[in-house]
Amino acid sequence: GPNMMWNTKYGTMSGMMWGNAPASGEMTVSKEQALKNGQAFIDDYLPGAKTEEPDRFYGYYTLHVVKDGAIYGMLSVNGYTGQVWYHSWHGRFIGMEELAEH
Repeated sequence: GPNMMWNTKYGTMSGMMWGNAPASGEMTVSKEQALKNGQAFIDDYLPGAKTEEPDRFYGYYTLHVVKDGAIYGMLSVNGYTGQVWYHSWHGRFIGMEELAEH
């Protein structure tokens, strides 16, 4: 998924193994554009669902998809190209926990 393919710090595509150099500099896609791209995808894929505020990672954003007032799934948006990747392999959402920062 995006963490393996788009993560410019830890993903497998960021190293020399695949012959690709990691993207450098700030992501060219803003949080606002990531939200728009994600919502445009969801409008076609899952009408009536909404995307929530993007979380920024190294090289991409991840957004929760909400349907009928509950988290339904998630998608990621590439921080350089704007490409959307829906996380279809996760299955049904069960729950989420926030970890305290040290």
